[in-house]
Amino acid sequence: MKDHISICICTIRRNLLLERLIRSLKSQQTEDLFDFSIVVVDNDSAGPARDTVVRIREELGIIIEYDIEPEQTIPAARNRALGLARGNYIGIVDDDEFVPHNWLITLYKAIQRFGVDGGLGPVYPFFANKPPVWILKGRFGERPVIKTGTLLNWTQTRTGNVLLKKNVFDKHHIRFDLKWRTSGSDRAFFREAMEAGCRFIAVEEAPVYETVPPERWEKSYYLRRALVQGFNAHKNAENQILGLSRIWIPVKLAAVAGAYIAALPLAACLGSHWYVKCLERGGYHLSRLFAMFGIELIKRRDF
Repeated sequence: MKDHISICICTIRRNLLLERLIRSLKSQQTEDLFDFSIVVVDNDSAGPARDTVVRIREELGIIIEYDIEPEQTIPAARNRALGLARGNYIGIVDDDEFVPHNWLITLYKAIQRFGVDGGLGPVYPFFANKPPVWILKGRFGERPVIKTGTLLNWTQTRTGNVLLKKNVFDKHHIRFDLKWRTSGSDRAFFREAMEAGCRFIAVEEAPVYETVPPERWEKSYYLRRALVQGFNAHKNAENQILGLSRIWIPVKLAAVAGAYIAALPLAACLGSHWYVKCLERGGYHLSRLFAMFGIELIKRRDF
């Protein structure tokens, strides 16, 4: 029997971007090695993506399973998609991304070649319109690109571009943890999977392209994102903070956050990209500090 890949997409009020992604998936090469279908989970109880999915499904003649997850959190939507997936492989891609025609087969062949449980490709930013100069100077939105075949650790993982065996979920009874409401459920998942013995590699030749919309051209976006990431970084590490670390780590975080905040006027003189980088790092360390006292500065991810 052929392998079957279920491509899982969680979406929330991004119909135009979702349509572009599905159209790019339609042209995926398979070389008759596998079949694939698409699962779309709408994370809005009103179901605003339903009409778009139905229209595209009829126009393109492709298999798309659609459902709604009313709880507006990333892990809840991901788990709903997994429940609908019928393939023995799971592909995961974000609704604001689009893919080249050889995306899926490149990931699939890499998994076979290296004998691993999954592969993760790079995510490159895409600007439909020219962004402010400071966005490009600061290389905001760019992520490290890792050589194909490199075994990843959990800190290098995310679900914006991944193909993995369904057995990773089923054999080890792993799902995305609902306590990670704002972000971080992907890394927590990969950490648990790796502790169970699963192996994942980088696949440099299988990129996807992520649209960077104008709302991400605002400096406040990067501060809010840093505040979310700081809190979740603490959650990932809190079990390792023992003994005297409970004293010196808050002191260190306070000192580092204070240094970045104090440097903001100088950074502003050097350019907006330095100012935002300083703002990001200061917000990240400040959020980690508050997290040590149980305070979550941003409790809902709506950006």
